[in-house]
Amino acid sequence: MIFDQVHDYEVTKEDKLLFQQIFGSEDGLLELDKVLNEGKISKSNFYKSLEYFEKLGFKSTIKQNKYIQTFKSKSRLTPIDFFDFCPRRFIKDYHYFTTINSTHEYANRLIKTKAVEQALILAEYQSSGRGRTGRKWFSKLGKGILASVILNISHMKNSNLNMLPIAISLSAAEISNAKISWPNDIVCNGKKIGGTLVSLSIKGEEKYAVFSLGLNVFGDKNTIPASIKNATTMENEKLIDSKWQNPRAHILKKWLESLEQKIKDISNSDDIFESWNKMLIDRGRKIFWINSKGQKVHGKFINGCENGNALVENEKHQKFEITAEETPFYCFK
Repeated sequence: MIFDQVHDYEVTKEDKLLFQQIFGSEDGLLELDKVLNEGKISKSNFYKSLEYFEKLGFKSTIKQNKYIQTFKSKSRLTPIDFFDFCPRRFIKDYHYFTTINSTHEYANRLIKTKAVEQALILAEYQSSGRGRTGRKWFSKLGKGILASVILNISHMKNSNLNMLPIAISLSAAEISNAKISWPNDIVCNGKKIGGTLVSLSIKGEEKYAVFSLGLNVFGDKNTIPASIKNATTMENEKLIDSKWQNPRAHILKKWLESLEQKIKDISNSDDIFESWNKMLIDRGRKIFWINSKGQKVHGKFINGCENGNALVENEKHQKFEITAEETPFYCFK
């Protein structure tokens, strides 16, 4: 079953049917008895479900004790939507939050405290979203994709682990029609539209990976905070198809399917690396980074490496690799 971690409510198939009935009507006005009879739902269960829907942001009122009037809000990635868009493999371990500190941190705690093979953690808002090297990821309520996926990767060869950050960045860029700025920024027209994060955990003899995606979906240039420089959204870049009934659900499904396929193909590292490297926008750019001695070094980005590192050239024309983990203040000049 799907479990709503926020309100401690177990979502049922009856909820789905009821939700589709009352929030799928064109005029938003339905006869109460008709809704109950068609769904074979008791009044007590109906009001229980209705209370749950309202906590998720969908408003409704009962008129003359005979009609139900609904008020739609923008589509949200609720457990109700899960039945329609989420790959079935996650149906037994799906964690939904309206607000959470970090889906990535929650995923890591889940691995430590419970037996889990694979799980999907989803949030409408993060108060302490996490980026690379502990940096914050800012988001607005209900405006983007804030998701983490837990996968048991015990079967994976250690030699392929370096491909995981490449695989997730590639999947995120492909589904958003964007490019990649090393190591894990998803960019469109030179502006950041999202970011990815991967961490590994060992529990006994098992190995786990947590894959996290933060993607800006809704918002235009007037709603993007001025404090977040060079940020954009899929809506602002006109990357949302008007045919998508629930854009965030559609995008999330595409990402989960793409990521799953990349993980399956991880042994074909040459193909994944080549696709990832072609999407990097950084080649030839002047950059600076902080080396292991804390020194600021200027140079040029040459290429991406098969282990996920960056091949760079310093001002003395010496070429060498730098890693994302060893360069916490890495940025472009």
